[in-house]
Amino acid sequence: MARRGQAGSIAQDVYRLIRSSIFSGELEPGARIQPAQLGAQYGASTTVVREALQLLVGERLVRADAGKGFFVPEVGQQEAEDVTQVRCVIDGLALRMSIERGDLDWESEVIAAHHRLVRTPRESAGADNHQSEEWAEVHRAFHRQLVSACGSPTMLEISDQLQATTELIRVSVGPMVRSAKRNVAREHELIVEAVLARDPDLAVQRLTEHYEATARLLAGQAADSAAGGTASKVSAGVA
Repeated sequence: MARRGQAGSIAQDVYRLIRSSIFSGELEPGARIQPAQLGAQYGASTTVVREALQLLVGERLVRADAGKGFFVPEVGQQEAEDVTQVRCVIDGLALRMSIERGDLDWESEVIAAHHRLVRTPRESAGADNHQSEEWAEVHRAFHRQLVSACGSPTMLEISDQLQATTELIRVSVGPMVRSAKRNVAREHELIVEAVLARDPDLAVQRLTEHYEATARLLAGQAADSAAGGTASKVSAGVA
């Protein structure tokens, strides 16, 4: 239930709850969002829920269709490829700058963020094919920490926006990631090893490979959907 707290308004609380539901996969790509239903779930008015949804529209995490309502966006193959390419460039540069500028405290925070990621269960208990909200949060924090010492607020803001869109991609391909036997944990470990070795070229290479692996899975799933007579969009269960 959303309550007004010292850190912000009820709308901000509801915004965070909806955002978490999207990132965890509880609200699946393509799903229609019912403000009245969410209001009852969170103990907030429909007006407050709509205000929160408009904030998410601004982040491109919710789509508003005139006369139809609010939806969780589906990520098309072309958009996913574009986001991945731009993210590789931005985060690659930010990671390189962080390795050059980051101090021992930054290194320690990278190690701590990775440890939390390793120790956090990826799937929600009793929820098939749904990544846990806690894992989604520590995963975002891990990638944010990697680039946090770059020294450029503008670059970090762009990185955050790209990461939010990438979360939609990750939610979409979550089941395929597991069925493809992809070792995501090992990918994270290899990135950290290169960072701690202060090898920017290797670290950027491994980060790029990590991002592109998800994009390839999305492309494969989109191709399968197209072959089945659907549009080249990825849905995690709701069309």
